[in-house]
Amino acid sequence: MIKRELYLKKLEMYAGRDEVKIILGMRRCGKTTIIKQFIEELKAEGVPQENIVYINFEGLIYSYFNDSASLRRMLIEFLQSANGRVYFFFDEMQGVDRWAEVLCEMMNFHDCEFYVSSSNDSILYDGYAKDLGYRYVRIDVYPLVFSEFLMFKELDENPDYEALLKEFIKTGGFPGVYEIVNEEDARINYLKDTLSAAVLRDVVQCRKLRDVSHIDKIMDYLLSHIGETFSPKALKDYVKQQGITISVDTVYSFLDALIGAGIVHRVKRLDIKEERELETQEKYYFADIAMRNAAMGDEGISLEAMLENVLYIELLTRGFKVNVGKYGTNQVDFIATRGEDRTYLNCCNMLTEKEDIRREFSTLTKIRDNYFKMVLSMDEETKVNKGGIINYPIFRFLVNG
Repeated sequence: MIKRELYLKKLEMYAGRDEVKIILGMRRCGKTTIIKQFIEELKAEGVPQENIVYINFEGLIYSYFNDSASLRRMLIEFLQSANGRVYFFFDEMQGVDRWAEVLCEMMNFHDCEFYVSSSNDSILYDGYAKDLGYRYVRIDVYPLVFSEFLMFKELDENPDYEALLKEFIKTGGFPGVYEIVNEEDARINYLKDTLSAAVLRDVVQCRKLRDVSHIDKIMDYLLSHIGETFSPKALKDYVKQQGITISVDTVYSFLDALIGAGIVHRVKRLDIKEERELETQEKYYFADIAMRNAAMGDEGISLEAMLENVLYIELLTRGFKVNVGKYGTNQVDFIATRGEDRTYLNCCNMLTEKEDIRREFSTLTKIRDNYFKMVLSMDEETKVNKGGIINYPIFRFLVNG
């Protein structure tokens, strides 16, 4: 198993600080492995095994510790017998009621440190930040990105990155996939099961949904409209055409639940001229494009849409806030913002026709600011086009940044 250095460095940076580390990410994206890799680092630094407590709250034994009183009793028992700082790692803690107030109390009166993970944002209950005394950091974990995928490969001196990127789109970023060797059907079934398990456990069961007749229809629509702007009303109308009547509020609630479980991501539009986010016509992307393709098949979706999905998760992993750009009646695929830096990005397959070049570059050339602008494509060579805008190979961007 590869080391996920990006996340380990974040844990290392926050280690020793009087803050609860909250690790969020879709089910099976690798949170537990990251936690266990970090535990090994602590041991290597001399932390005794008896001062490290790892608990998975979805395990049979600890699933009964689901309220603040039982959690408090358990922690006090651990801490009273400890010598020195105790490091607690709580995996899938979303089912424990009022967990934050207990952890805050323990930090106030004992020498301890907490790392908490969850596969959905229900762990962030109303008031959790206040209960923690605002002493927390959030670390979002995503499936493997392309550069991590390459760590599984034995690369030639001059690797064919284009072919490797297409393989990555097919294989995806869930670490468990890489334990399945040369079994295509098993890989597809694993990805289907990953999506089904996440929807069932982190959406239906977590949100205590009773009427689930509309779920498959909404999922079909989302799976078929990757990277397209649409409104919840359009989704509601589609479900109605399938013979099921639901409200726009129901659509919003289910979309919010999917987003909370890390299954899909909503990308809001930013009006570039007015510098404000818009509340309509968002785009949606999946946590992993291979999971989407396993569930739906890769027919009916363009390579461009799949590349956009890969690029979007890459940008999130690098710590960017991402918007879709609106400039008049035109659109920019992504605006990536981090601090004071901003980059405008268009993403496409190949720039072989004049119409393709005009479409991808025309909007960017109209934006009169000094931020960096780039078109990423499957073309192998870097070119500087009109207005100094770079056409850069997307696979090199994914590898090198």
